[in-house]
Amino acid sequence: MLSANSISKSFGGVRAVRNVSLSVPEKSVCALIGPNGAGKSTMLNLLSGVYQPDAGTLTFDGQSMMGLPAYARVRLGIARTFQKIRLFKQLSLLENVMAGFHIHQDTPFWKYLVQGDTGRFKEEARELLAFVGLGARAGDRAGALPYGQQRMLEIARALATRPKLFMLDEPAAGLNPAEVEFLLGRLTDIAKRGTTLLVVEHNMDLVMNVAQQVFVLDHGEPLFEGTPREVQANPRVIEAYLGGEFAA
Repeated sequence: MLSANSISKSFGGVRAVRNVSLSVPEKSVCALIGPNGAGKSTMLNLLSGVYQPDAGTLTFDGQSMMGLPAYARVRLGIARTFQKIRLFKQLSLLENVMAGFHIHQDTPFWKYLVQGDTGRFKEEARELLAFVGLGARAGDRAGALPYGQQRMLEIARALATRPKLFMLDEPAAGLNPAEVEFLLGRLTDIAKRGTTLLVVEHNMDLVMNVAQQVFVLDHGEPLFEGTPREVQANPRVIEAYLGGEFAA
C-alpha cells in the first residue's frame, strides 16, 4: 500500500533521515521504533506531507505522492495523529470529530460550523466517539478533557476521514497502564476493520502486542526490519535501543 524508497531529509546541516526505505502492506499493522532523535517523527511527517523529501520516492496505492501536500494525501486515504495533541480545543468533542468529515463534503468547513449540521455525518461522529469511550461527552469542550481522553478524541477525528492508512505518532505517550490497554484494544479493532496501521511508539509492550512488522531507525538511518520477535532478538537493536534488560 505504502512504499518509501531511499528517502532523505535534511534541515540545514542536520541530516534527519538518510536513505530510509520501507514498505507497508495493505491491511497490515507496522511499527516504527528507535531512540529519541532517530528520525521517526520526521519520517511520519514525510509520509503524511508535512515535509517533502530531499531525495527518494513515495508511492501510495501505486500512485506517486511526491510534491503532494498533506490535505491531498488525506483525500487519498492517509490519516494521522500527532506527537503533540492538536485538537480544536474550544470546540465540542462532536464538532472536533465532525471536522474530520470535512473532506467528504463540498461545503466550506467554516460555513459548515456556522450553519450547523445537516445530520449527514452526526450519527457517524457519535459512533466514533462511542468507539473511543467518549460517547457520553459529545457536547463537552475538547480542551476540558483529561490528557488521555484528548488522545482518544484525536484518534476519533482522524478516523472520521475514513482512512485506508492510519498513522499514529506515539499514541501511548502520557497514558497510564489502563489507558494503554484500552488503546491497544482500539488499535486491534481498527486493524480488524481492514485499516492499515503504521504506529510510531516507544511503548514496547504495545508495539510487541499489536505490530506484525517493525522498522527500526537509529540516527536517521535504517537499522533493522523484522517481526517483533526478530527485533527483540537482534543484537544491533538491543545495543542501540532496547537494552539488555528488555531483551532478557
